[in-house]
Amino acid sequence: MAEGGLTRQQAVTTARRMMGLEDQVITLPAPERPLIRLVLASAGQWRMGPAGLGGMRPIALDLVAVDVAARWLGITPDARLFDGLAIIEREALKQMRTEP
Repeated sequence: MAEGGLTRQQAVTTARRMMGLEDQVITLPAPERPLIRLVLASAGQWRMGPAGLGGMRPIALDLVAVDVAARWLGITPDARLFDGLAIIEREALKQMRTEP
């Protein structure tokens, strides 16, 4: 960990607090864990496009970067994984477009 940074446990605790989840336990369904691991690992891999007067907005996940992340995590991409990724991508884009 970088000097002066948070430990992994501290980072998780901080993120849960920021999301209002400190009192909730989240149990991921076993068949969906590879998808969720991949989505979390690919969180910063968005292709960006123009949005009005000089702004940029996310338009899609960079599937080449997502494929590399999957392979690094030992996840074999398949049609089921891609379908789940597409659902999460659409919902994430909706959320990002409605945020102020």
